[in-house]
Amino acid sequence: MIKYGLQGACSASIFICWVQVAWADDSTTGKLATNEVERIVVTATKRNTEFQDSDASVTVLGITAIDQARLRDFSRIDDLVPNVQFTESGQRGSIFITVRGVESNPFIVNRAAVYIDGIPFRELSNSVLNQIESVEVLRGPQATLYGANTESGLILVTTKPPTDTAEGNIRITGTHFPSGNSIETDGALSGSLLPGTLTGSVAFTLAQEDAYLKNKGTSTGETGEFTEHYLQGRLRWTPNDRLTVNALAYWLDLDAPGIFGQQYVPLNLALYNSLYADNFNGGHLADDWTYYEDAPKYFTEQQFVAGLSATYQVAYGSWDLAASHRQVEKDHKGLDFDLTATPAVAGREANDEKFNNVEARFSSLLSDSFDYMVGASYYQATNDNIKATFIGPGDLNSYIAAPVQRKKSEDVGLFGSANFYASTQLRITAGLRYDQAKRSTVQQAGTLDLGFGSVVVYPEAQLAKTYDILLPRLALHYKLTDDLALHASAARGYIPGGFNLVAVQQGVADDDIISYDSETLWSREVGFKWRSADQKMRLSGAVFYINSDNWQEIQIATDEQGRPVSSDFIGSDASIRSKGLELEGHWQVSSAFSVDAHIGYVDAKYRDLQVDESLNVRHQPIQFVPKYDGGMALRYQWQNGIYARTEVGFNGETSLRARGDIRQAATTTLGLQLGYVANKFAVRLFGENLTNERKASGLAIENLAFGNDGLFYAPLDAPRVIGLELETWF
Repeated sequence: MIKYGLQGACSASIFICWVQVAWADDSTTGKLATNEVERIVVTATKRNTEFQDSDASVTVLGITAIDQARLRDFSRIDDLVPNVQFTESGQRGSIFITVRGVESNPFIVNRAAVYIDGIPFRELSNSVLNQIESVEVLRGPQATLYGANTESGLILVTTKPPTDTAEGNIRITGTHFPSGNSIETDGALSGSLLPGTLTGSVAFTLAQEDAYLKNKGTSTGETGEFTEHYLQGRLRWTPNDRLTVNALAYWLDLDAPGIFGQQYVPLNLALYNSLYADNFNGGHLADDWTYYEDAPKYFTEQQFVAGLSATYQVAYGSWDLAASHRQVEKDHKGLDFDLTATPAVAGREANDEKFNNVEARFSSLLSDSFDYMVGASYYQATNDNIKATFIGPGDLNSYIAAPVQRKKSEDVGLFGSANFYASTQLRITAGLRYDQAKRSTVQQAGTLDLGFGSVVVYPEAQLAKTYDILLPRLALHYKLTDDLALHASAARGYIPGGFNLVAVQQGVADDDIISYDSETLWSREVGFKWRSADQKMRLSGAVFYINSDNWQEIQIATDEQGRPVSSDFIGSDASIRSKGLELEGHWQVSSAFSVDAHIGYVDAKYRDLQVDESLNVRHQPIQFVPKYDGGMALRYQWQNGIYARTEVGFNGETSLRARGDIRQAATTTLGLQLGYVANKFAVRLFGENLTNERKASGLAIENLAFGNDGLFYAPLDAPRVIGLELETWF
């Protein structure tokens, strides 16, 4: 599948943390060279560490793995990694990352973060992954070094740096799927600007794509398509062998007439058509990849990112400094409350977000006995949010806006980490972070008409609160042999508290309901990493146990007498427990044949969560967490440059909301590739989701206008996609 929104998010380059995976390639055939030794470097500790020596559960996808898997889409990363799931609110909606049963959802925040060339993305929209050097996926809390919103894990993306020699590439990709087609052109040019000191690169993407879900009930005539323009530039300055400075900027424009970014469709089509086809949808029947809604839809997004970083080597260590600015404007028009083609209520949501991040750190020289790192960071975010609606028939100009709601976050962190080498075999790593998070929100007075006699009253409100926490991590790494290592760790993660403006709007005066406390969890794991003596095979795995007693979740609020006073608010007095295991490996059977496989199992349950007056969902599975997940890829490349790759992925039954009353059945997907690699060009024919699974990819909801009509509605993953890719490089 190819999805283009936020392609720039994958190309915002700061050199604060880079990952290099060096699979040596034969330049004429793209084969793995048998006379070279694989080298995988992990940078999660903000020091370059050999994969075999790392004390974390991590998957590193290098440039070869990314190309062979045709990884162009953020939401496909979880196809390649155990115990990681991405849920989406639509084809180009926000992505929420669940790791090891610690779920993220659109009503809270992401409990896992993404760093793209050192720039933090706590809320991620889908992105095209072109011009990518590596992707590093860490499972388990990373808060000691990265702070808030990394309590379940972290994804580090590194884009390709500028090169000393002139080179470039152009790639054209066309796809076909049940509801339409897409065409994308992307490429890059890199080279020296000042010999020996200054290099630079530019990259671009031009893309046009039909929607996976076509709206046949549109009131504007637009059934849904995306157009994307993206431009990125990078500079690297190395005036001497001690100083390296990196700079970047990128711009992204996404225009999507006929699209609402968070598109929900009925999961039971037969029941939906029996209820709404004749009286609401003009006698038309919705099918697997079409729907009928009249709300005028239009989605736009503009994004600008700039960053600067520097590394200065001194005799006693190195200093690193990085700063970035990111601005995102999104406008989603066309939430259809009744989810049919009859005029009722249409909704709009617009966001203007600004993010600033600064980090400075010092790393001592590596030692056989003791080394350390210390640093400080500052993160600031503001989000101006506008909601709007109109009742009955209307057009794109009919939306009536409620007042602006502004949220602001300021995080300050002081952190340190040290390695103690008890022997040549045993390393002890200890880390500690102090994090202070300020959260504030301002709501102006006004109203929002939801139709059917329901009006939300916005009282004026100004709320602020500061949260403080210490975040420790302790890890042991024991090297049994050069090819087998064990590790064990315990770490604390957290996300700060916040405010329930819903409670303010309902007239609740209880401060304990209007605000909620921070969430913390503890994760413990034991794992191993092994490689064969000839280094053609590697295997890694872990078992883990995670618990939280102050879990943030949507629930019902009660007074001191236990009487319900507010619903649909976020509280922090629920609890969860997750335990499981994971295993992944790679086998380079020969220079021509390779096998990659992974499997994960999670037993994740709510221990206490009151979702309404009578229902506590304790012992129910945590939403968005499959009972198991896994995949296998086989690739064979002949001497003449022709290759074939087959992929199979599977997910166990998954709960689509906390109540546990709607489940996604177990699914199996199949992908195939057939291609040819020559000296200066490549061609690839590919198919993804060849079984055309109609799979929910996010939260299931009831009808927003009609209430419980016996149906559940959810966003869908991509249908069957068939494509052709042509690439040339120079």
